[in-house]
Amino acid sequence: MNQWEVFVNDLGELSEGKDLELTVRTLNPGMHMYTYKRVKCKVSSELEQFEDRLQVRLGRGQLSDKKFSIRVVEEIQRMPQKYL
Repeated sequence: MNQWEVFVNDLGELSEGKDLELTVRTLNPGMHMYTYKRVKCKVSSELEQFEDRLQVRLGRGQLSDKKFSIRVVEEIQRMPQKYL
């Protein structure tokens, strides 16, 4: 199980049942902790729906008490392939 974190201004930005494009960061312990990624994903307020967990922080960094499950569909490359 992976743990992710996302910053949003409003919980309404996390629409359930839709493919979302979010910038998330990993909370998994280790060398890559706090690494940001741009991903296409699905989220659900039902924690059993997807295996991974999503922690939400609001505009000024306040931790939301609402938890979500998340499934990362694919990682989006932000740099053009010719620069990689």
